[in-house]
Amino acid sequence: PGQHIVERFVRQGGYDDHLAGLRTEYRRRKQAMDASIARHLGSRVVTTDPEGGFFLWVTLQGDDAAVATPRLFEIALAEGVAFIPGPALSPSGRFQDAFRLCFASTSPERTEVGVQRLARALDLARAELTGR
Repeated sequence: PGQHIVERFVRQGGYDDHLAGLRTEYRRRKQAMDASIARHLGSRVVTTDPEGGFFLWVTLQGDDAAVATPRLFEIALAEGVAFIPGPALSPSGRFQDAFRLCFASTSPERTEVGVQRLARALDLARAELTGR
């Protein structure tokens, strides 16, 4: 019975409608994350602009690039936000100054709070490096 229900759903265009809705929602969430990053991190980072997928790749810039993202991850967790540090995505441990953020799993409102927390974590990590 379950397969018949799915077959009917697909045949009647439900799947295409569902995908269109998902694409719209994920685009909205990506744009919300882009806007939050621009507001709270500005020129401190550069991000990718993917045409698909669920993640942004974020690279620290300027003095912030000295912050190792595995250490930033620890501080960010304490602030209540998580990401994937760049070295976790490299067999050789490259990308110490980069990380991957998921925009697909959170609402724009929650993303705003998360990016604010991430900016605070980056401030704390920089202070730890400079001793200030």
